[in-house]
Amino acid sequence: MKIYFKTSAIIILSLLFTNCRKESTSYLQRAYEEAVKLHQEGNLNDAVFYYQLTALNCQYHPEDSLTYWWKAMCGQGEVWRQKNFLDRAQTDFETVLQNAPKYRLDTAEYIASRKLTLIALERQHYDKAYSYAMRAWKTAAKKQFPETMTDGQENERILAGFACALNNGQAVSDTVFGQMEKLAASPSLELRTTALKLLSLYEMQGSGKRSHLSQYIENENEYWNRRFQSFTDASESEKKQLIAERDAIAAEQKNTLFISLTIFTLLLGGSLYAMADHRRKHELDRIRLILNQKEQTIHFLETKQENSEKLLSQLKEKEKRMVELERRAQKLNEMQRLLGDRKEDTKKVTRQLEDLNTLKDQIQQKEKEWETTEQQLRNRLLYHMEIGRNLPTADNPNKPTPKEYTNLIATEEKKILFLKEIDYCFNNFASGLKKITPNLTMHDVVHCCLFRLGIRTSDIAAMCSLTNSTISCRRKRLEAKMEAKT
Repeated sequence: MKIYFKTSAIIILSLLFTNCRKESTSYLQRAYEEAVKLHQEGNLNDAVFYYQLTALNCQYHPEDSLTYWWKAMCGQGEVWRQKNFLDRAQTDFETVLQNAPKYRLDTAEYIASRKLTLIALERQHYDKAYSYAMRAWKTAAKKQFPETMTDGQENERILAGFACALNNGQAVSDTVFGQMEKLAASPSLELRTTALKLLSLYEMQGSGKRSHLSQYIENENEYWNRRFQSFTDASESEKKQLIAERDAIAAEQKNTLFISLTIFTLLLGGSLYAMADHRRKHELDRIRLILNQKEQTIHFLETKQENSEKLLSQLKEKEKRMVELERRAQKLNEMQRLLGDRKEDTKKVTRQLEDLNTLKDQIQQKEKEWETTEQQLRNRLLYHMEIGRNLPTADNPNKPTPKEYTNLIATEEKKILFLKEIDYCFNNFASGLKKITPNLTMHDVVHCCLFRLGIRTSDIAAMCSLTNSTISCRRKRLEAKMEAKT
Protein backbone atom coordinates (compact mmCIF):
# COMPACT_ATOMS: atom_id res chain seq x y z
CA MET A 1 0.00 0.00 0.00
CA LYS A 2 2.87 2.34 0.81
CA ILE A 3 4.50 1.66 -2.56
CA TYR A 4 1.16 2.35 -4.25
CA PHE A 5 0.88 5.75 -2.58
CA LYS A 6 4.47 6.56 -3.45
CA THR A 7 3.92 5.60 -7.09
CA SER A 8 0.75 7.72 -7.22
CA ALA A 9 2.65 10.62 -5.72
CA ILE A 10 5.37 10.18 -8.35
CA ILE A 11 2.85 10.32 -11.20
CA ILE A 12 1.04 13.35 -9.79
CA LEU A 13 4.23 15.26 -9.19
CA SER A 14 5.48 14.34 -12.66
CA LEU A 15 2.33 15.75 -14.26
CA LEU A 16 2.60 18.92 -12.21
CA PHE A 17 6.18 19.56 -13.30
CA THR A 18 5.69 19.04 -17.05
CA ASN A 19 4.16 22.49 -17.71
CA CYS A 20 7.14 24.69 -16.96
CA ARG A 21 10.58 23.77 -18.35
CA LYS A 22 12.66 25.88 -16.01
CA GLU A 23 10.80 24.75 -12.94
CA SER A 24 11.02 21.13 -14.16
CA THR A 25 14.81 21.30 -14.58
CA SER A 26 15.39 22.89 -11.20
CA TYR A 27 13.14 20.35 -9.58
CA LEU A 28 14.99 17.49 -11.32
CA GLN A 29 18.23 18.77 -9.90
CA ARG A 30 16.83 18.96 -6.39
CA ALA A 31 15.17 15.54 -6.67
CA TYR A 32 18.36 13.91 -7.98
CA GLU A 33 20.52 15.49 -5.29
CA GLU A 34 18.06 14.32 -2.64
CA ALA A 35 18.19 10.78 -4.10
CA VAL A 36 22.01 10.75 -4.04
CA LYS A 37 22.01 12.01 -0.47
CA LEU A 38 19.59 9.32 0.67
CA HIS A 39 21.58 6.68 -1.23
CA GLN A 40 24.78 7.70 0.50
CA GLU A 41 23.03 7.65 3.88
CA GLY A 42 21.82 4.10 3.21
CA ASN A 43 18.12 4.99 2.99
CA LEU A 44 17.61 2.88 -0.11
CA ASN A 45 13.79 2.89 -0.24
CA ASP A 46 13.47 6.66 -0.24
CA ALA A 47 16.43 6.89 -2.60
CA VAL A 48 14.60 4.64 -5.07
CA PHE A 49 11.51 6.86 -4.72
CA TYR A 50 13.41 10.03 -5.64
CA TYR A 51 15.34 8.26 -8.42
CA GLN A 52 12.02 7.11 -9.91
CA LEU A 53 10.53 10.58 -9.50
CA THR A 54 13.45 12.12 -11.37
CA ALA A 55 13.43 9.51 -14.14
CA LEU A 56 9.67 9.62 -14.71
CA ASN A 57 9.65 13.39 -14.92
CA CYS A 58 12.56 13.30 -17.37
CA GLN A 59 10.56 11.10 -19.73
CA TYR A 60 8.31 14.05 -20.58
CA HIS A 61 11.26 16.30 -21.48
CA PRO A 62 14.18 14.04 -22.45
CA GLU A 63 15.80 16.74 -24.59
CA ASP A 64 16.16 18.99 -21.53
CA SER A 65 16.79 16.43 -18.81
CA LEU A 66 18.85 13.61 -20.35
CA THR A 67 21.66 13.99 -17.84
CA TYR A 68 19.39 13.62 -14.85
CA TRP A 69 17.49 10.82 -16.51
CA TRP A 70 20.41 8.43 -17.08
CA LYS A 71 21.97 9.34 -13.74
CA ALA A 72 18.68 8.58 -12.00
CA MET A 73 18.31 5.29 -13.88
CA CYS A 74 21.87 4.26 -13.05
CA GLY A 75 21.42 5.27 -9.43
CA GLN A 76 18.20 3.28 -9.23
CA GLY A 77 19.90 0.26 -10.84
CA GLU A 78 22.72 0.49 -8.32
CA VAL A 79 20.18 0.50 -5.46
CA TRP A 80 18.47 -2.57 -6.91
CA ARG A 81 21.88 -4.26 -7.19
CA GLN A 82 22.65 -3.47 -3.57
CA LYS A 83 19.27 -4.87 -2.56
CA ASN A 84 20.11 -7.97 -4.68
CA PHE A 85 17.22 -7.32 -7.13
CA LEU A 86 19.41 -8.12 -10.11
CA ASP A 87 16.55 -8.39 -12.63
CA ARG A 88 15.38 -4.86 -11.92
CA ALA A 89 18.93 -3.55 -11.89
CA GLN A 90 19.66 -5.20 -15.23
CA THR A 91 16.45 -3.73 -16.72
CA ASP A 92 17.37 -0.20 -15.64
CA PHE A 93 20.94 -0.40 -16.96
CA GLU A 94 19.81 -1.98 -20.25
CA THR A 95 17.31 0.86 -20.69
CA VAL A 96 20.13 3.38 -20.32
CA LEU A 97 22.30 1.36 -22.69
CA GLN A 98 19.58 1.26 -25.35
CA ASN A 99 18.91 5.02 -25.28
CA ALA A 100 22.52 6.16 -24.90
CA PRO A 101 23.53 5.86 -28.60
CA LYS A 102 20.34 7.62 -29.68
CA TYR A 103 21.12 10.72 -27.62
CA ARG A 104 24.95 10.34 -27.80
CA LEU A 105 25.35 9.73 -24.09
CA ASP A 106 28.82 8.14 -24.12
CA THR A 107 29.34 8.45 -20.39
CA ALA A 108 25.98 6.80 -19.70
CA GLU A 109 26.80 4.02 -22.16
CA TYR A 110 30.18 3.44 -20.52
CA ILE A 111 28.86 3.31 -16.95
CA ALA A 112 25.86 1.12 -17.88
CA SER A 113 28.12 -1.32 -19.75
CA ARG A 114 30.42 -1.70 -16.74
CA LYS A 115 27.49 -2.20 -14.36
CA LEU A 116 25.92 -4.77 -16.67
CA THR A 117 29.27 -6.57 -16.85
CA LEU A 118 29.32 -7.04 -13.08
CA ILE A 119 25.67 -8.12 -13.00
CA ALA A 120 26.22 -10.64 -15.80
CA LEU A 121 29.27 -12.07 -14.01
CA GLU A 122 27.29 -12.38 -10.80
CA ARG A 123 24.41 -14.10 -12.63
CA GLN A 124 26.93 -16.30 -14.54
CA HIS A 125 25.90 -14.93 -17.95
CA TYR A 126 29.49 -14.93 -19.13
CA ASP A 127 28.92 -14.27 -22.83
CA LYS A 128 26.85 -11.17 -22.05
CA ALA A 129 29.42 -10.09 -19.50
CA TYR A 130 32.17 -10.25 -22.11
CA SER A 131 30.09 -8.30 -24.68
CA TYR A 132 29.27 -5.61 -22.10
CA ALA A 133 32.91 -5.39 -21.03
CA MET A 134 34.10 -5.02 -24.63
CA ARG A 135 31.49 -2.34 -25.26
CA ALA A 136 32.72 -0.41 -22.23
CA TRP A 137 36.34 -0.86 -23.39
CA LYS A 138 35.50 0.42 -26.91
CA THR A 139 33.61 3.41 -25.52
CA ALA A 140 36.53 4.29 -23.26
CA ALA A 141 38.90 3.95 -26.22
CA LYS A 142 36.92 6.54 -28.18
CA LYS A 143 36.57 8.97 -25.27
CA GLN A 144 39.21 10.11 -22.85
CA PHE A 145 37.49 9.55 -19.52
CA PRO A 146 39.27 10.51 -16.28
CA GLU A 147 41.13 7.82 -14.37
CA THR A 148 38.69 7.99 -11.50
CA MET A 149 36.00 6.78 -13.91
CA THR A 150 38.05 4.10 -15.69
CA ASP A 151 39.49 2.63 -12.49
CA GLY A 152 38.83 -1.12 -12.46
CA GLN A 153 37.69 -1.30 -16.08
CA GLU A 154 40.63 -3.47 -17.17
CA ASN A 155 40.04 -5.89 -14.31
CA GLU A 156 36.38 -6.25 -15.32
CA ARG A 157 37.41 -6.90 -18.93
CA ILE A 158 39.90 -9.58 -17.82
CA LEU A 159 37.29 -11.27 -15.65
CA ALA A 160 34.68 -11.16 -18.43
CA GLY A 161 37.13 -12.49 -21.04
CA PHE A 162 38.29 -15.30 -18.77
CA ALA A 163 34.67 -16.20 -17.92
CA CYS A 164 33.68 -16.22 -21.59
CA ALA A 165 36.63 -18.47 -22.49
CA LEU A 166 35.77 -20.74 -19.58
CA ASN A 167 32.12 -20.89 -20.66
CA ASN A 168 33.01 -21.71 -24.27
CA GLY A 169 35.75 -24.23 -23.38
CA GLN A 170 38.54 -22.16 -24.90
CA ALA A 171 42.16 -22.27 -23.83
CA VAL A 172 43.47 -19.53 -21.57
CA SER A 173 46.94 -18.11 -22.04
CA ASP A 174 49.43 -17.97 -19.22
CA THR A 175 49.33 -14.19 -19.34
CA VAL A 176 45.59 -14.12 -18.71
CA PHE A 177 45.94 -16.78 -16.03
CA GLY A 178 48.63 -14.69 -14.35
CA GLN A 179 46.38 -11.66 -14.47
CA MET A 180 43.63 -13.73 -12.86
CA GLU A 181 46.08 -14.78 -10.14
CA LYS A 182 46.76 -11.12 -9.44
CA LEU A 183 43.02 -10.39 -9.29
CA ALA A 184 42.60 -13.29 -6.86
CA ALA A 185 44.96 -11.40 -4.54
CA SER A 186 43.17 -8.04 -5.04
CA PRO A 187 42.22 -6.05 -1.95
CA SER A 188 38.63 -5.71 -3.29
CA LEU A 189 36.59 -8.49 -1.73
CA GLU A 190 34.04 -8.59 -4.59
CA LEU A 191 36.75 -8.68 -7.27
CA ARG A 192 38.78 -11.25 -5.36
CA THR A 193 35.76 -13.48 -4.81
CA THR A 194 34.79 -13.38 -8.49
CA ALA A 195 38.36 -14.16 -9.62
CA LEU A 196 38.69 -17.08 -7.17
CA LYS A 197 35.33 -18.42 -8.32
CA LEU A 198 36.39 -18.38 -11.98
CA LEU A 199 39.80 -19.90 -11.21
CA SER A 200 38.17 -22.68 -9.18
CA LEU A 201 35.83 -23.46 -12.05
CA TYR A 202 38.72 -23.40 -14.52
CA GLU A 203 40.79 -25.81 -12.40
CA MET A 204 37.82 -28.14 -11.91
CA GLN A 205 37.19 -28.28 -15.67
CA GLY A 206 40.86 -28.71 -16.56
CA SER A 207 43.22 -30.54 -14.22
CA GLY A 208 40.71 -31.12 -11.46
CA LYS A 209 42.83 -29.27 -8.93
CA ARG A 210 41.16 -27.37 -6.13
CA SER A 211 43.91 -25.06 -4.98
CA HIS A 212 41.70 -21.97 -5.16
CA LEU A 213 38.47 -23.58 -3.97
CA SER A 214 39.09 -23.17 -0.25
CA GLN A 215 40.09 -19.54 -0.72
CA TYR A 216 36.99 -18.99 -2.85
CA ILE A 217 34.73 -20.49 -0.20
CA GLU A 218 36.28 -18.35 2.53
CA ASN A 219 36.02 -15.18 0.46
CA GLU A 220 32.49 -16.07 -0.66
CA ASN A 221 31.40 -16.55 2.94
CA GLU A 222 33.04 -13.30 3.94
CA TYR A 223 31.44 -11.50 0.99
CA TRP A 224 27.97 -12.71 1.79
CA ASN A 225 28.46 -12.07 5.50
CA ARG A 226 29.28 -8.49 4.67
CA ARG A 227 26.33 -8.32 2.33
CA PHE A 228 24.08 -9.80 4.99
CA GLN A 229 25.41 -7.36 7.55
CA SER A 230 24.79 -4.48 5.19
CA PHE A 231 21.28 -5.80 4.52
CA THR A 232 20.70 -6.12 8.26
CA ASP A 233 21.96 -2.61 8.91
CA ALA A 234 19.82 -1.29 6.10
CA SER A 235 16.80 -3.16 7.45
CA GLU A 236 17.37 -1.76 10.93
CA SER A 237 17.76 1.71 9.50
CA GLU A 238 14.59 1.30 7.49
CA LYS A 239 12.83 -0.09 10.55
CA LYS A 240 13.84 2.92 12.60
CA GLN A 241 12.80 5.21 9.80
CA LEU A 242 9.44 3.47 9.47
CA ILE A 243 8.93 3.71 13.23
CA ALA A 244 9.75 7.41 13.08
CA GLU A 245 7.36 7.83 10.17
CA ARG A 246 4.72 5.87 12.05
CA ASP A 247 5.15 8.10 15.10
CA ALA A 248 4.99 11.18 12.91
CA ILE A 249 1.86 9.88 11.21
CA ALA A 250 0.33 9.02 14.60
CA ALA A 251 1.10 12.51 15.87
CA GLU A 252 -0.30 13.97 12.69
CA GLN A 253 -3.39 11.80 13.07
CA LYS A 254 -3.77 13.01 16.65
CA ASN A 255 -3.51 16.59 15.48
CA THR A 256 -5.92 15.83 12.68
CA LEU A 257 -8.30 14.18 15.14
CA PHE A 258 -8.05 17.17 17.46
CA ILE A 259 -8.67 19.55 14.59
CA SER A 260 -11.52 17.36 13.36
CA LEU A 261 -13.08 17.30 16.82
CA THR A 262 -12.68 21.05 17.08
CA ILE A 263 -14.26 21.56 13.67
CA PHE A 264 -16.99 19.08 14.57
CA THR A 265 -17.65 20.94 17.82
CA LEU A 266 -17.81 24.24 15.97
CA LEU A 267 -20.08 22.73 13.34
CA LEU A 268 -22.26 21.18 16.02
CA GLY A 269 -22.48 24.49 17.87
CA GLY A 270 -23.23 26.28 14.62
CA SER A 271 -25.86 23.68 13.78
CA LEU A 272 -27.48 24.03 17.20
CA TYR A 273 -27.44 27.81 16.88
CA ALA A 274 -28.87 27.54 13.38
CA MET A 275 -31.56 25.17 14.64
CA ALA A 276 -32.43 27.53 17.50
CA ASP A 277 -32.44 30.48 15.13
CA HIS A 278 -34.57 28.51 12.69
CA ARG A 279 -36.94 27.59 15.51
CA ARG A 280 -37.24 31.25 16.54
CA LYS A 281 -37.87 32.24 12.96
CA HIS A 282 -40.42 29.45 12.69
CA GLU A 283 -42.19 30.69 15.83
CA LEU A 284 -42.18 34.25 14.51
CA ASP A 285 -43.55 33.05 11.19
CA ARG A 286 -46.23 31.07 13.00
CA ILE A 287 -47.20 34.13 15.09
CA ARG A 288 -47.27 36.29 11.95
CA LEU A 289 -49.43 33.68 10.25
CA ILE A 290 -51.85 33.61 13.19
CA LEU A 291 -52.04 37.42 13.23
CA ASN A 292 -52.64 37.48 9.49
CA GLN A 293 -55.39 34.90 9.87
CA LYS A 294 -57.01 36.93 12.64
CA GLU A 295 -56.80 40.10 10.58
CA GLN A 296 -58.36 38.27 7.66
CA THR A 297 -61.10 36.95 9.97
CA ILE A 298 -61.80 40.46 11.30
CA HIS A 299 -61.88 41.83 7.79
CA PHE A 300 -64.21 39.03 6.73
CA LEU A 301 -66.54 39.71 9.68
CA GLU A 302 -66.56 43.43 8.95
CA THR A 303 -67.36 42.73 5.32
CA LYS A 304 -70.08 40.33 6.36
CA GLN A 305 -71.53 42.93 8.73
CA GLU A 306 -71.59 45.51 5.95
CA ASN A 307 -73.28 43.00 3.68
CA SER A 308 -75.83 42.24 6.41
CA GLU A 309 -76.61 45.93 6.80
CA LYS A 310 -77.03 46.24 3.06
CA LEU A 311 -79.33 43.22 3.06
CA LEU A 312 -81.41 44.73 5.88
CA SER A 313 -81.79 47.97 3.99
CA GLN A 314 -82.75 46.04 0.86
CA LEU A 315 -85.30 44.03 2.87
CA LYS A 316 -86.83 47.24 4.21
CA GLU A 317 -87.09 48.63 0.71
CA LYS A 318 -88.68 45.38 -0.46
CA GLU A 319 -91.19 45.54 2.40
CA LYS A 320 -92.12 49.06 1.35
CA ARG A 321 -92.49 47.88 -2.22
CA MET A 322 -94.64 44.96 -1.06
CA VAL A 323 -96.94 47.35 0.81
CA GLU A 324 -97.18 49.53 -2.28
CA LEU A 325 -97.85 46.48 -4.45
CA GLU A 326 -100.58 45.29 -2.10
CA ARG A 327 -102.21 48.72 -2.26
CA ARG A 328 -102.02 48.66 -6.04
CA ALA A 329 -103.40 45.11 -6.07
CA GLN A 330 -106.42 46.30 -4.09
CA LYS A 331 -106.98 49.09 -6.58
CA LEU A 332 -106.69 46.61 -9.44
CA ASN A 333 -109.24 44.35 -7.81
CA GLU A 334 -111.64 47.27 -7.47
CA MET A 335 -111.05 48.22 -11.09
CA GLN A 336 -111.60 44.62 -12.17
CA ARG A 337 -114.91 44.59 -10.36
CA LEU A 338 -115.90 47.81 -12.12
CA LEU A 339 -114.71 46.44 -15.44
CA GLY A 340 -116.59 43.22 -14.84
CA ASP A 341 -119.83 45.19 -14.60
CA ARG A 342 -119.13 46.98 -17.86
CA LYS A 343 -117.80 43.99 -19.70
CA GLU A 344 -121.16 43.07 -21.17
CA ASP A 345 -121.79 46.66 -22.30
CA THR A 346 -118.37 46.67 -23.90
CA LYS A 347 -119.16 43.45 -25.77
CA LYS A 348 -122.40 44.94 -27.09
CA VAL A 349 -120.65 48.10 -28.22
CA THR A 350 -117.94 45.98 -29.82
CA ARG A 351 -120.51 43.98 -31.78
CA GLN A 352 -122.21 47.20 -32.93
CA LEU A 353 -118.83 48.62 -34.03
CA GLU A 354 -118.10 45.45 -35.96
CA ASP A 355 -121.48 45.72 -37.70
CA LEU A 356 -120.82 49.37 -38.52
CA ASN A 357 -117.40 48.51 -39.98
CA THR A 358 -118.99 45.81 -42.09
CA LEU A 359 -121.59 48.25 -43.39
CA LYS A 360 -118.87 50.81 -44.04
CA ASP A 361 -116.89 48.30 -46.11
CA GLN A 362 -120.01 47.40 -48.05
CA ILE A 363 -120.75 51.07 -48.71
CA GLN A 364 -117.19 51.69 -49.89
CA GLN A 365 -117.39 48.71 -52.19
CA LYS A 366 -120.69 49.95 -53.58
CA GLU A 367 -119.22 53.41 -54.09
CA LYS A 368 -116.35 51.91 -56.05
CA GLU A 369 -118.80 49.95 -58.15
CA TRP A 370 -120.87 53.08 -58.72
CA GLU A 371 -117.79 55.06 -59.70
CA THR A 372 -116.77 52.36 -62.14
CA THR A 373 -120.29 52.19 -63.56
CA GLU A 374 -120.46 55.98 -63.76
CA GLN A 375 -117.14 56.10 -65.57
CA GLN A 376 -118.28 53.48 -68.01
CA LEU A 377 -121.55 55.34 -68.63
CA ARG A 378 -119.75 58.65 -69.16
CA ASN A 379 -117.31 56.97 -71.56
CA ARG A 380 -120.20 55.41 -73.47
CA LEU A 381 -121.88 58.79 -73.63
CA LEU A 382 -118.67 60.34 -74.95
CA TYR A 383 -118.30 57.63 -77.57
CA HIS A 384 -121.73 58.63 -78.97
CA MET A 385 -120.62 62.23 -79.50
CA GLU A 386 -119.35 63.65 -82.77
CA ILE A 387 -115.70 63.73 -81.80
CA GLY A 388 -115.84 61.14 -79.05
CA ARG A 389 -116.88 58.33 -81.36
CA ASN A 390 -113.55 58.64 -83.24
CA LEU A 391 -111.26 58.76 -80.17
CA PRO A 392 -108.60 55.96 -80.32
CA THR A 393 -109.10 54.64 -76.77
CA ALA A 394 -108.85 51.03 -75.75
CA ASP A 395 -112.51 50.69 -74.66
CA ASN A 396 -114.07 52.59 -77.60
CA PRO A 397 -116.58 50.17 -79.12
CA ASN A 398 -116.46 52.06 -82.47
CA LYS A 399 -112.82 51.07 -83.08
CA PRO A 400 -111.90 54.07 -85.26
CA THR A 401 -109.19 53.70 -87.87
CA PRO A 402 -106.14 55.99 -88.05
CA LYS A 403 -107.64 57.69 -91.01
CA GLU A 404 -110.74 58.55 -88.99
CA TYR A 405 -108.91 60.11 -86.01
CA THR A 406 -106.09 61.78 -87.93
CA ASN A 407 -106.45 65.60 -87.64
CA LEU A 408 -109.53 64.97 -85.51
CA ILE A 409 -108.99 68.05 -83.33
CA ALA A 410 -106.40 69.90 -85.36
CA THR A 411 -108.54 73.05 -85.67
CA GLU A 412 -109.71 75.47 -82.99
CA GLU A 413 -113.36 74.66 -83.61
CA LYS A 414 -112.74 70.97 -83.15
CA LYS A 415 -110.89 71.66 -79.90
CA ILE A 416 -113.75 73.79 -78.54
CA LEU A 417 -116.26 71.12 -79.55
CA PHE A 418 -114.13 68.43 -77.87
CA LEU A 419 -113.98 70.45 -74.63
CA LYS A 420 -117.76 70.89 -74.67
CA GLU A 421 -118.25 67.16 -75.09
CA ILE A 422 -115.88 66.55 -72.17
CA ASP A 423 -117.76 69.02 -69.96
CA TYR A 424 -121.06 67.43 -70.92
CA CYS A 425 -119.96 63.85 -70.33
CA PHE A 426 -117.67 64.34 -67.31
CA ASN A 427 -119.51 66.93 -65.25
CA ASN A 428 -117.64 70.07 -66.44
CA PHE A 429 -114.19 68.49 -66.07
CA ALA A 430 -112.51 70.84 -68.60
CA SER A 431 -114.10 74.01 -67.19
CA GLY A 432 -113.24 72.98 -63.64
CA LEU A 433 -109.62 72.30 -64.64
CA LYS A 434 -109.42 75.78 -66.19
CA LYS A 435 -110.79 77.34 -63.02
CA ILE A 436 -108.41 75.44 -60.79
CA THR A 437 -105.39 76.26 -62.97
CA PRO A 438 -105.98 79.62 -64.66
CA ASN A 439 -102.56 79.69 -66.33
CA LEU A 440 -103.51 76.74 -68.56
CA THR A 441 -104.32 77.52 -72.18
CA MET A 442 -107.03 75.88 -74.17
CA HIS A 443 -104.47 73.65 -75.86
CA ASP A 444 -103.15 72.65 -72.43
CA VAL A 445 -106.64 71.73 -71.25
CA VAL A 446 -107.22 69.69 -74.45
CA HIS A 447 -104.01 67.79 -73.92
CA CYS A 448 -104.86 67.18 -70.25
CA CYS A 449 -108.20 65.68 -71.28
CA LEU A 450 -106.54 63.48 -73.88
CA PHE A 451 -103.96 62.32 -71.32
CA ARG A 452 -106.80 61.67 -68.86
CA LEU A 453 -108.55 59.42 -71.37
CA GLY A 454 -105.37 57.30 -71.67
CA ILE A 455 -104.71 57.89 -75.37
CA ARG A 456 -101.20 57.10 -76.58
CA THR A 457 -98.72 59.86 -77.44
CA SER A 458 -98.49 58.86 -81.12
CA ASP A 459 -102.28 58.89 -81.47
CA ILE A 460 -102.50 62.31 -79.81
CA ALA A 461 -99.83 63.59 -82.22
CA ALA A 462 -101.91 62.27 -85.16
CA MET A 463 -105.10 63.80 -83.79
CA CYS A 464 -103.52 67.24 -83.24
CA SER A 465 -101.35 67.13 -86.35
CA LEU A 466 -98.16 67.39 -84.22
CA THR A 467 -95.00 65.33 -83.70
CA ASN A 468 -94.46 62.83 -80.92
CA SER A 469 -91.63 64.87 -79.40
CA THR A 470 -93.86 67.93 -79.23
CA ILE A 471 -96.52 65.98 -77.39
CA SER A 472 -93.91 64.58 -74.97
CA CYS A 473 -92.54 68.06 -74.26
CA ARG A 474 -96.03 69.43 -73.61
CA ARG A 475 -96.78 66.52 -71.30
CA LYS A 476 -93.69 67.27 -69.22
CA ARG A 477 -94.51 70.99 -69.15
CA LEU A 478 -98.06 70.27 -68.00
CA GLU A 479 -96.81 67.97 -65.25
CA ALA A 480 -94.47 70.71 -64.07
CA LYS A 481 -97.31 73.26 -64.00
CA MET A 482 -99.59 70.91 -62.10
CA GLU A 483 -96.89 70.15 -59.54
CA ALA A 484 -96.21 73.86 -59.07
CA LYS A 485 -99.94 74.43 -58.54
CA THR A 486 -100.19 71.70 -55.93
